[in-house]
Amino acid sequence: METHPGTLYVVAVPIGNLGDFTPRALEVLAQMDYLACEEVQATRRLLAAYSLSAQYLSYRESGREKAGEAVVELLQQGAKVALVAGAGTPAISDPGRDLVAKCREEGLPVVPIPGVSALTAALSVCGLPGRRLAFEGFLPRAEGERRQFLASLRSEERTCVFFEAPHRLLATLELLVELWGERRAFVGRELTKYYEETLTSTLSQLVEHFRAETPRGEFVLIVEGFSPDPHSEEEEEKRQLEADLAFMQRLGLRPKERVELLAHFRQIPKNKAKALAWE
Repeated sequence: METHPGTLYVVAVPIGNLGDFTPRALEVLAQMDYLACEEVQATRRLLAAYSLSAQYLSYRESGREKAGEAVVELLQQGAKVALVAGAGTPAISDPGRDLVAKCREEGLPVVPIPGVSALTAALSVCGLPGRRLAFEGFLPRAEGERRQFLASLRSEERTCVFFEAPHRLLATLELLVELWGERRAFVGRELTKYYEETLTSTLSQLVEHFRAETPRGEFVLIVEGFSPDPHSEEEEEKRQLEADLAFMQRLGLRPKERVELLAHFRQIPKNKAKALAWE
């Protein structure tokens, strides 16, 4: 693959198994002038395994503003630069997103070199609904913020995907049981690595599992979305409509007027409003 000067290449690298490095990614990295890395030493070791080298630039969460400006300047001077995450696909729940946005703002070309992602790897084997997803990345570290954040997602009907650190995984699972109740869930540990483990169960069963076995490694946590009870929704709507009708009767409104108001403000069919108003 021929690369072009002044272009940022967003290159996915393995998340564990080196066999997942794509030939295209290796070809592109071999042509780069600079590599903007989240973890310079890890990237240096990774590329050394393929006898590749380049000039390395640190692009971490702290200091990303200054580092981003330096990368943009290099690109404007015609350099070829690749953005590389510590593992997997850059700019997904890591500081790379800011560099990509900065390049877009400056009108610089950005080219994806796709490959492995812990997100898609976990989704492919979790067995939970995957048509509609809410990817939330890493949860807040502070307990109060994490509680508030998860409480705000309780009624989210899409399948929810999180990244979580091993020392917080059990506390997060316990909090999910408390706030969300029992749901199906998946935990992927050390995906593609030697100690890979995948579990699809219920939240409470996962709590019991990790109480007995100390969490170690990197985790992807997937939880099925909220499923509203259609019967309870129908009953709530009926109670609300009955309350509306009782109020309109106290106001002395005629049945025809009640029908018009119900149909307009509650957005229900007129025949349904008539049936209720004339009961």
